[in-house]
Amino acid sequence: MQWHTPSRRQRTMAPRQRSLNSQSSAYDESESSPLSKKITRKPSTLNQTEADISRDRHDYFNLIALIPVIVTTVLNYNCSDLRNMNISYSGDFFWMMWVTTGAYFLLDLVWVARVPICVKSPGLIIKHHILAMIYLLGPIAFPEYRWFMGSILSVEVNTWFLICRRVVYKASGKPITPFFPQFISAMFYITWIWIRCIVYPGVLFQFLGMAKEAIEETGIFWHMPMIFIPPHFALCMLNLKWTYDLFRPIVKRWMGLGPKSIAVQNGL
Repeated sequence: MQWHTPSRRQRTMAPRQRSLNSQSSAYDESESSPLSKKITRKPSTLNQTEADISRDRHDYFNLIALIPVIVTTVLNYNCSDLRNMNISYSGDFFWMMWVTTGAYFLLDLVWVARVPICVKSPGLIIKHHILAMIYLLGPIAFPEYRWFMGSILSVEVNTWFLICRRVVYKASGKPITPFFPQFISAMFYITWIWIRCIVYPGVLFQFLGMAKEAIEETGIFWHMPMIFIPPHFALCMLNLKWTYDLFRPIVKRWMGLGPKSIAVQNGL
């Protein structure tokens, strides 16, 4: 029997081949090791979703569109006695205010209906806008109560600060001035408490007082202007819900039951 003797080339190449194989195996193991994955992992980046882009565009629209609504409302009042808006109301620019406000609600209603991801609660916003547009028929049907529009539309001042606060906090990495975000946030909370928690319930009680007087004077238990008491009551209840949602995490943080910091919400 003859034994096969490896050639010189085979004898010299075999160790090298084994070395290469071992290096390849070690390389494969290092590729799959957690340390390798940790080193080669790409840094995570904050990707803006389609919803984020839609919300930003909707916020910018509101920041611009609400200014004419606020300005045309202010134009109908003088500063003689702001505590009694019935006296300070002039109505010189009523139709400008009414058309501007109606156009804003209609445009925003269509926007939210077509792009519902632009707000946090599209169904609630759509119902709110429909209710507000029905409410706008009141000053047309009953001109003697047009002076109430100033109190009712004053809530858009708070809405503007709400949206501006959200935009400012999103751009907090490059603030215009350190004082600006704090100022916007303070105005947001002040106008929220004053308008949504004091002015709106005050208007409701004024409505109810006027209804009581009309019943006592005429002996009739129903007057057509009373039809707008339920819509205003519904808006007060909506403000109450939003107030609860806004301040509940803040109160929990004060009591030591919540997170140390409160994030600004993306939208209503």
